[in-house]
Amino acid sequence: MKPLLFLLCAASAFAADTPTLHPKAAALPFTHQGPFVTTADGGVLCIDSKNALRSTDGGRTWTNAPLFSDPAKFNVSNERALLRTREGIVISAWMNGAERKQPKGWRWGEKDVSWKEFILPTYTCRSTDDGKTWEAPVKLSDPWCGCIHSLIQMKSGRLVLVGQEIIPEWRHATVMWASDDLGKTWQRGDMLDYGVGTHDHAGSLEGSVIERKDGSLYLLLRTESGFLWEATSRDGLKWDGLKQTTIQSVTCCPQMARLADGRIALLWNAPPRHDPSSGSSRSELSLAFSSDETATWSKPVIVAANYVPGGRVSYPYLYERKPGELWITTMQGGLRMKINVADLSAAEIPVFVPPPKAQPKPGGIVMFGDSTTAPRGSVKVYATRVEIALQSIGSSLGVHNAGIPSNTTVQARKRLQEDVLRHKPRVVVMQFGINDSAVDVWRKPPMTEPRVSLEGFIENYRAMIAETQKQGAKVILMTTNPLRWTSKLRELYGKPPYNADAEDGFESLNLTRYNDALRKLADEMKVSLVDVHAAYPAFAAKNKTTVEEMLPDGMHPGDLGHQLVAELLVPAIRDAVR
Repeated sequence: MKPLLFLLCAASAFAADTPTLHPKAAALPFTHQGPFVTTADGGVLCIDSKNALRSTDGGRTWTNAPLFSDPAKFNVSNERALLRTREGIVISAWMNGAERKQPKGWRWGEKDVSWKEFILPTYTCRSTDDGKTWEAPVKLSDPWCGCIHSLIQMKSGRLVLVGQEIIPEWRHATVMWASDDLGKTWQRGDMLDYGVGTHDHAGSLEGSVIERKDGSLYLLLRTESGFLWEATSRDGLKWDGLKQTTIQSVTCCPQMARLADGRIALLWNAPPRHDPSSGSSRSELSLAFSSDETATWSKPVIVAANYVPGGRVSYPYLYERKPGELWITTMQGGLRMKINVADLSAAEIPVFVPPPKAQPKPGGIVMFGDSTTAPRGSVKVYATRVEIALQSIGSSLGVHNAGIPSNTTVQARKRLQEDVLRHKPRVVVMQFGINDSAVDVWRKPPMTEPRVSLEGFIENYRAMIAETQKQGAKVILMTTNPLRWTSKLRELYGKPPYNADAEDGFESLNLTRYNDALRKLADEMKVSLVDVHAAYPAFAAKNKTTVEEMLPDGMHPGDLGHQLVAELLVPAIRDAVR
């Protein structure tokens, strides 16, 4: 696969549709997420961003108590850990969102930015009365920490917390912490870095730790290798044997817990059964058990799934409410379920079969473009938004998305008949140019000219417009969205002839000329034009944001960018069909 961001389809958000539960599972009667602990009176305790929450009736009702005397200074992250020690001390660990800082526009890994400018501190906080009152938080570190979710007490009494931090190599590495005074003070242990990756979710991170019966500690880490990685320790501070396991995993965190029956449980996102080669899908949550202290694991059971586009059931918390009854919640996907261990083998969630792609009806609208048009994870793309908007005003026009990532006008021209015209559309919206104008300086040897020349770009457009009009369909052209540098784009494209130091240096070389030529072509051929590129600055200002923030990866619009396109397109389509 080409190392191009034009081909990426990952989403930063996650689908919130109700997950599918294991057939023997039941929904929990609340929306609070884990982690949970059991209080001295048999109740349940968890925390949210500002409060400790307690229930004594199985989660049907809750009372709350403030975590902080000055709540304005603290905001507990969604990724957090909670432990009740054998001595009855409750300890929470989290990142403080109230102190979060980073350079404007994110700028992770850029050469003129210091990694120390990314701050998301790690804290712990104690309660000696089962969450009714809380001591002042203790800061462990300042550097950016992406996730914390594992805290245990060893048989020796030592507490071990799995943390992580940004490192100068521009990835995360796991940092271990230990306390011998029940969380009053902490020692910093080893840092575990498996040495791969430079982006903000790269590295060996989001670890979960368990104590084995022989007193050793076992750690599992998220990586981008397609497998979980492991390390072991005798004291929680010094760690050895960082290496790959045989446990296949997508890029998300594992969660381990010791059960009352002595087994160790593991919750994680394995590659989904219907797409076993995936390295990123979090659509299935797997549960497995080890009866030999992590040497081997049972065949995983899918306890929950979310098969909508971009669906996730991930960042799990496992709590054994009573022996054999598991409460499973997730930070992503809104999973809130309980299930008895004995029922896991009694049924299963069927393997997902993706539905056949619906064929558009004649007389509709076709959105014809590249990855800025195509479906994109959980982002609500403009094709979807336009269809909803038209339906809201009583239109019966269907909308078909014919966007394909990485397409140039050369490829588009070849597929025009099969993907567009054979459906006999009434209106065809065309948006190309980002891929045509790209100079692939990352190649070996580096390219020096655009993938498609400006002359070829216009000739392809001219031919597609003529062919579409010949069939009787109306054509609406769109200029592209702007482009902005990100650290990844600079890594790939930040070389001459591009100007990596200019804010618009990724588009000023060629894309500006391609958009200008498209405007002239629309005028020449008397075709409707929606000038998306020109509308970005004013739309960003109106929504109190920036052009950069509307382009999460520098090239592809986020939800706000697709909202802009839809708002521009709907009146143009209404004019075209009058």
